[in-house]
Amino acid sequence: MSSRPPLDPAPAERLALEHVLSTADNIVDDPPTPFPEYARELVGRTEWRFWWD
Repeated sequence: MSSRPPLDPAPAERLALEHVLSTADNIVDDPPTPFPEYARELVGRTEWRFWWD
């Protein structure tokens, strides 16, 4: 079971993968954000925003 919010890199990477798979290009393309950087930014965060075109 993962903590909420993710407190370690591995759960943050799993969450980041879920984000990329559900929102595709919005995460890493606008603005361009490398996946590892995006995952690191999720550690400790309690909310995030998505949009669909």
